[in-house]
Amino acid sequence: MFFDRKFLLLASGSLLALGGALPALAQSSQSPPPPPPVPPASASSTPELKSVVVTARHRVEKVQSVPVAITVVDRNQIKNLGSSNLTKIQQLVPSLTIEAFNPRNTAINIRGLGSVPNLANDGLEGGVGTYLDGVLLARPAQAVFDLPEIDSIEVLRGPQGTLFGKNTVAGAINIRTRLPSFTPEADYTASFGTEHYAQLGARVTSSVFGSDKLAFSLALQGTQHDGYVASTTSNEHYSNQNDKGIRAQLLYNATPNLTIRAIYDYAHQHSNCCVYLPIGYASNYANGAAIPNAKNINYLDGLLGYKVPYKSAFKRETDVDSPVYYDMETGGATLIADYNLSGYTISSISGFRYWNWYPHNDLDATALPALTASNMTDYQRQYSQELRLTSPLGKIVDYTGGLYFFYQSINDELLQSFGSAAGTLLSGAAPGTGANTLYTLATNGFSQAATGVYDTRSYAAYGQAVWHLTPQVDLTTGVRETYEAKTADLNQIQEGGAASSNATVHAIRNSISPYLHYGVGTANALPAGLVTLSYKPSSDILTYATFSHGAKSAGINLLYTANAVSLPKQVAPETDNNFEIGIKTTLLHNRLILDGDAFWDEDSDYQGTVIGSTGSLTYTSIASVPKVRSRGFEVDSRALVTDNLSLFAAATYDEAYYESFHNGPCSIEQSNTGSSCNLTGRPLAGNSKWSGSIGGEYDQPLPPIHGRNLVAYFGGNVLLKTGFYSGMEDSKYGWVPGYALGNVNFGVRSDNGRWDLSGWVHNVSNTKYYLYRGASTSSSFPTYNMIYALVGDPISAGITLTGKF
Repeated sequence: MFFDRKFLLLASGSLLALGGALPALAQSSQSPPPPPPVPPASASSTPELKSVVVTARHRVEKVQSVPVAITVVDRNQIKNLGSSNLTKIQQLVPSLTIEAFNPRNTAINIRGLGSVPNLANDGLEGGVGTYLDGVLLARPAQAVFDLPEIDSIEVLRGPQGTLFGKNTVAGAINIRTRLPSFTPEADYTASFGTEHYAQLGARVTSSVFGSDKLAFSLALQGTQHDGYVASTTSNEHYSNQNDKGIRAQLLYNATPNLTIRAIYDYAHQHSNCCVYLPIGYASNYANGAAIPNAKNINYLDGLLGYKVPYKSAFKRETDVDSPVYYDMETGGATLIADYNLSGYTISSISGFRYWNWYPHNDLDATALPALTASNMTDYQRQYSQELRLTSPLGKIVDYTGGLYFFYQSINDELLQSFGSAAGTLLSGAAPGTGANTLYTLATNGFSQAATGVYDTRSYAAYGQAVWHLTPQVDLTTGVRETYEAKTADLNQIQEGGAASSNATVHAIRNSISPYLHYGVGTANALPAGLVTLSYKPSSDILTYATFSHGAKSAGINLLYTANAVSLPKQVAPETDNNFEIGIKTTLLHNRLILDGDAFWDEDSDYQGTVIGSTGSLTYTSIASVPKVRSRGFEVDSRALVTDNLSLFAAATYDEAYYESFHNGPCSIEQSNTGSSCNLTGRPLAGNSKWSGSIGGEYDQPLPPIHGRNLVAYFGGNVLLKTGFYSGMEDSKYGWVPGYALGNVNFGVRSDNGRWDLSGWVHNVSNTKYYLYRGASTSSSFPTYNMIYALVGDPISAGITLTGKF
């Protein structure tokens, strides 16, 4: 059957039973009016949880009234995490996973779907759309900056193709920033911690020259800390951070009906990052056969009188000999105009963004002069325009519709340079032999140089309507049609190396970097849509059932290898059919929020990135998995246990696996069995079956000091994850064990919010956990059968002072 009966009965029965039992517990009242939200309770009122609003359906609504699985992370939670970018937000959202070897190689997944960890390809889109004030951040790297002025982050789970558009087959992340204020305000933050950690930020906002129509805000932020990985051959440290950014806004209330918001931002990031840490090597295949010397890094390094210093990755030491660093900058401008016409809102969102990536890598991960550089430089530009019409509330049908245009250009530059050790590793022969001499002559000082250009044009029309069939029953329907065209062109040449007329030398160079010039293109129509039936048995309970369909554009690939002509250069669009039932409840006079959902995703032509090989060289290529299934359930809760104690808990069970993948990539231990391996039934890379987050805060009023009321508080959170595989091939060497990661924060603040002095400890138990583990395939260059890892940050502590005036 299409559905597993036991799973479906368990999930639906649990939710329906909960939905049937809760009305008796819930407060009986009429349905609440639409937002704006209820104002804060007065001092004499019974304390309750704050009302949370979202813009998931392009209008301001209470999150508990929206039949979509959403988690909202607010400004205070972001502050407690010590980071205002997405990489740490996942600690509060179990269904969200963000893996990043470096910013360019960032994978964002929701419910196991989205993109394959640690391998980026410029011709492949992510499956989770990230939006900043309504503008798509087309490359995941654009979202890993510290972002000033964040107000909240909404994580929408499941396909969001109707309203959020292309490439949201797994979900969407909606980042909202604070509006300028007409009342003069200024706030600041200063944090200092271990490893010379420092973060400084400031924001000012006011009307312009006392105007009641024009207001501005200006925010600055900078973060730096020393690296955790030390070089054993120099004074260098790696995995440090040095970020700085600026964000400026103007808010113009031109008329009572017209509001215009203009935003500009720029950020720069520098880091000595990132290095693989060798932790061992594979000596045998899975069938017991020994890996031959020609593919054994230990044997080959021994020919050069060198031994890889294998040690625990948690020693955080490296002996790489080439510079390892990146510089990255991003920025853009957004213009948002909203015009109210007799209750209807016409909105225009215009966005321009760019991203520049300047890396220098040492991917041989050793002190050998094998690969002296392996860099992919990127220059990305994008433009988008959206026109939207939103109806007023209160009628039988509420609706939103619009038109959307998106353009993106990516220019990349590949440079891969070889040193004096490359000839030995590629030939597998001892120095002084004929083969080694020819390979060394061919490769020492030789470079592979290429340029690639990717262009994307996307056009869409969409509409979504909410039909109020009865006061308790709504039917939501939506449809979106996207037409997207992509083209790519590659030009590759050879550079450097000693002059030679030897035919074998030229053949070696051509096998590494053939002269190439070709183009590839594709165009697709990408329909998306949803149907949701929701029922409110009382004002405090919402149940819903959803079918949604999302589509992700086709992937195209530029290959830089000798077999580029014969390999496929595109994969089909990815589609996802999502079936979901859920319940949202607000109980005990708004002191307990308990939400849950069960989901079943059938993903076709799942797009990923794999490592392939030709001769002795490797390349990354896009791949398509015929069928992937992701199914499970989620629970999300918040509680005001006492007037001083608030708690939250969230958990996700997600069984994500390759439903059909007969021609998958082979792991190193299976790489002697053929060119492909059957991975059907194997777990999906990057996904933990179980994940959860718990935490809370306790605050206690203190006796007044000099007439000022103070509040002491203590809080924290713990993220728990079970193990997962790092790569699509599900190698045993790529298994990342599960872990628990906890943070605590404590401090004193004024009850009027004027200042807050806190201490914090991140990774409080100093958990040793991997971000990535992997092993090269047996024919890979230059690391061959080496096993390597990336690890998470150790314990860190510090203090933070925030204030406003």
